Amino acid sequence: MTRIRIFGLYLLSILLAGSLFAAKTLDIYFIDADLGNAVMVVTPAGQAMMLDTGQVGEKYVNRILEAMKVAGVKQLDYVVVSHYHWDHYGTVSELAKKVPILHFVDHGPNVDLNRDAAHNEKYGGNGSDPQYEEYAKTIADRHIVAKPGDKIPLKGVDVTIVTSAGDQILEPLPGGGKPNSACAITHPRVDDDSEDGQSVGRVVTYGKFRYADLGDLTWNKSFHLFCPTNLVGTVDAYLITHHGDSHELKDSTIWNWGRSSAPPAEVLALHPRVAFLSANEDYIGRTSDDSTAWQVTKHSPGLEDIWQTHYATQGGKRSNSPEQFVANMHTVGDKGCYIKLSASPDGSFTVTNSRNGFTKKYPARSAAKQQTTPQAGKGE
Repeated sequence: MTRIRIFGLYLLSILLAGSLFAAKTLDIYFIDADLGNAVMVVTPAGQAMMLDTGQVGEKYVNRILEAMKVAGVKQLDYVVVSHYHWDHYGTVSELAKKVPILHFVDHGPNVDLNRDAAHNEKYGGNGSDPQYEEYAKTIADRHIVAKPGDKIPLKGVDVTIVTSAGDQILEPLPGGGKPNSACAITHPRVDDDSEDGQSVGRVVTYGKFRYADLGDLTWNKSFHLFCPTNLVGTVDAYLITHHGDSHELKDSTIWNWGRSSAPPAEVLALHPRVAFLSANEDYIGRTSDDSTAWQVTKHSPGLEDIWQTHYATQGGKRSNSPEQFVANMHTVGDKGCYIKLSASPDGSFTVTNSRNGFTKKYPARSAAKQQTTPQAGKGE
């Protein structure tokens, strides 16, 4: 074989290797956790990160294990817990017995613990929490406390913490920093000091693709992140905050009114192309009222689709996506179906429903559309 031919084959192998690497996707699995959140991120380099792990129960652990098997990963490099409510971190200790977990990330101490009885009765706090105590033992030697602006070091993917322990980033992320016109229709509510408001908010970036997951971040905490300036910028995909929980003053206590999530200033500022809802079929925060987070998100300019882990009976046809976008219809058995998003660095992505195989492709946004600031419409 001539030197020219050998060099040609060598060059071809380099080009093929480069094209194979470029073809790899960032994969995000929205795992059925009934009410809770359990989102697995798998990088093109094969690293895996859980953004919350869902509620207590063997079947929820098994659903995560099944998603790991499908993704071809055998360990979790990071588990990032948004806050210490049972539906977000309930499986951590049991999951850690099944698979290697290298690092645990959270906001620090549980603020709902060790409060007086009157506070606990009014606001739902706990004098003690065996689940949290077990969690603290599990993470003891692999624990990282997240602060706004911190990075989760995954290869080829940027993961930025935007909120943690009630604080938020002070400087805008790339693409952020613009005035938010939706602040004019989003009015501050009462402050809350619950675990929800302590949520570790995360923004994942892969090339031009961006995904936002803010846990159960509450109304005023979100307001400070997005008003008067949008510190995050726009995203392609968005997990609707706090399972779409919405409380109006006429229907709820003032405390719950302040714990509501996904205000118009958040949703319109993020300007997502697709949104994901993780909530079970009878979740109390889901109604058909126009003020709910589901409706605010559905009517956000530029929103193409909402994908749901569950059909929500309370919402009726008006507040649910078409059947092909819903992973689990009504009560399911031990094996729940998931939704998978696969993103390319050019900003294009596909979303697939594992229940029925329905797949939709979303081409990359044009540069002009990426720079468009959505205008405020009707809101609160």
